[in-house]
Amino acid sequence: MGELELLFALLFAAVLLVRAADRVHIPYPIVLVLAGAALAFIPGVPRVELDSHVVLLVFVPPLLMSAGWSSSARELRAESRALGFLALALVFATTSLVAVAAHGLVDGMTWPAAFMLGAVIAPTDAVAAVATFSSVRVPDRVRRLVEGESLINDATGLTAFRVALGAATVGTFSLVDATLEFLVAAVGGVVVGAAVAKFFLLAIRKQSDVTVSVLLTILAAYASYIAAEEIHASGILAAATCGVVSGWKQSDYFDADTRLTATAFWRILTFGLEAMLFILLGLQLEDASEGLDNVGTLIGIGVVLAGLTIAVRMAFALLPVAPGLGLRERVVVGWCGMRGAISLAAALSITTDIPGRDEVIFLTFIVILVTLVGQGLTLPAVVRALKLREEREWSPEEAIARLEAAQTALDRLDELEDDHRIAEEPLRRLRELYRARFQQCVAVLGGEKAPDVADEQRLRYSTVRRDLIQSERSAVLGLRNEGRISQEIQRVIERDLDLEEARLR
Repeated sequence: MGELELLFALLFAAVLLVRAADRVHIPYPIVLVLAGAALAFIPGVPRVELDSHVVLLVFVPPLLMSAGWSSSARELRAESRALGFLALALVFATTSLVAVAAHGLVDGMTWPAAFMLGAVIAPTDAVAAVATFSSVRVPDRVRRLVEGESLINDATGLTAFRVALGAATVGTFSLVDATLEFLVAAVGGVVVGAAVAKFFLLAIRKQSDVTVSVLLTILAAYASYIAAEEIHASGILAAATCGVVSGWKQSDYFDADTRLTATAFWRILTFGLEAMLFILLGLQLEDASEGLDNVGTLIGIGVVLAGLTIAVRMAFALLPVAPGLGLRERVVVGWCGMRGAISLAAALSITTDIPGRDEVIFLTFIVILVTLVGQGLTLPAVVRALKLREEREWSPEEAIARLEAAQTALDRLDELEDDHRIAEEPLRRLRELYRARFQQCVAVLGGEKAPDVADEQRLRYSTVRRDLIQSERSAVLGLRNEGRISQEIQRVIERDLDLEEARLR
């Protein structure tokens, strides 16, 4: 089987495994990692050779761009104290403690290799946690902290890894030089990421082709990473910053078609990259253990290091650094310390000439496996046991925004009526719609749930409207099949119906 055929086979297997994980209510990264590890030891399964020079370049920029895109610059700033503590102080503490422990426990491990290992497993991966949150509801602030921390600690952890990798390459390590290099790389990465984002946003605004616009968002991810690396800044921070700036400014530069298409495309792209990385993680187990003579000892050390990372994280998370965040919420944040795809990509990017490479990759795999399976499988039970209070259907912030939007729409309808630009019947129906929305928002702000009657009416409307849309779609397809309209016309009409149906969901 060739490499291209193997790639498609792995993607198909990932789709089936994700579906199976959904059926048994297990976060899909856990199933993918275990399946990849099982595949690695099946006779006849081809080995996957990964070029260490392109692993970070291919996988990391779009994953960080996507994470930054879905983050809010204002919310990250509002949680800056907690995020700085978790994504900066905790990353450096984890890196240092793991490095000290690994240097002492692993025979012959150099300090640069030990710090590489610490930097690789310091960042968390929010994929498994978010997959769990889809089935077990948690307060919105907990989700924001977990996702925001993952974005920032990916950048800080991998920047620290880059510094340690440079030290391993030259064979010397100086804490002062490493700290200075980290600061220069971090500042340079942020500046480059913001500049590249601005450039590509302007390019997108100057043309109207949706396909080209979406392609430019991909190029922005890679351009920010490559540009930063070329000037010896942090490509990781550049890609993350580019995503944050682009996501915050998208409404000013993208039209509706571009936003809808880009959102769908990036969701598919990140899922494919994450699924592929998790399966590749499992497949690397055999290669990582092949050149090692002390596999049993390293497994024990890996479990110890995983326990150390969990203990350090819980100790940091339980400290009251986030005002208004209760003890139960802090416990959940602390337990969302799974390691995953980003750690794997960093470990695999170490070249074969670096001393201690095999040990770093193998120990990284063990830590990822222990945290993913151990914490990932138990997270739903922890959330249920703590009995966290679920958020209301609408938060007050959302209700205020919807109320103001509805009032603005009602004011605009008055202007259209005064200018005689709208007929009486559509005017009446639109006023009823926005007044109903207005009343729902008032109810939520009054501490009540949105009226049940309105909920039931909305559900009945949605059900009937979907049925009517399906009838419309069937009629249009019938006209196409009879040759009365072209397929192009059918697709134009069906796209409008699809957008309307998507809105009902």
